[in-house]
Amino acid sequence: MLNNLTTWRFNHGVPSTYHTEKSHIPGGGIVRELVFGANDGLVAAFAVASGVNGAGVTSKVILIAGLAELIGGAISMSLGAYLSTKSQIEYYDGEMKRERYEVEKFPEIEKQEIREIYQGKGFQGEILEKIIDHITSDKQRWVDIMMKEELGLSLDLSISPVKSAVAIGVAYALGALMPIIPYIFLQPASGLVSSALLTLASLFSVGAAKTFITGKKLLRSGFESMLIGGLAATATFIAGKLISH
Repeated sequence: MLNNLTTWRFNHGVPSTYHTEKSHIPGGGIVRELVFGANDGLVAAFAVASGVNGAGVTSKVILIAGLAELIGGAISMSLGAYLSTKSQIEYYDGEMKRERYEVEKFPEIEKQEIREIYQGKGFQGEILEKIIDHITSDKQRWVDIMMKEELGLSLDLSISPVKSAVAIGVAYALGALMPIIPYIFLQPASGLVSSALLTLASLFSVGAAKTFITGKKLLRSGFESMLIGGLAATATFIAGKLISH
């Protein structure tokens, strides 16, 4: 039987997937871009710096190579994020237009699909019919629910292509900066050790920071990020060594 809270939600147009505001943290949609950018920057820059280090060059050469990778990588990641986000929005808009057309031209078929969706959620009888009437009384609400419930599509309106590009580009640049900082002050041999330690510490920090959004345990998330990123950095370092020989 539908409880009073659920009844109130449907009477007021609140989706069944609704949670209290306290369970959501603003800006969560962009965290993926920041974490991905920072991790990728850390791993890629460490691989380049350590690979060049193995060639027996000076710290200045390593620094230049690292900075070149930082700039090129940040630009590439930004452009990729822009195009990816733009494509997602265009795909969503295209599917929404198609769904809106179906609601206009084939309302009975679409209404039956709504009925089947909510029957699958356990609703039946008078309550089911009230839900259907409420949803189909507003065509935009109808389309929105079909997009999410039938097609499994949702759009994060807080992220635009430009925001995504800037976020991932800046995160990548900051991440890529960490492994090359030691070479400003140290010789190649000691710089490599410091670079590895700073990279691992930064990977841990990125993993720990995302717990403010995910709600996971700080240490676990930090070590998980450090382990995965560390393995990736080690693999690329070894590959670079093998290729150089």
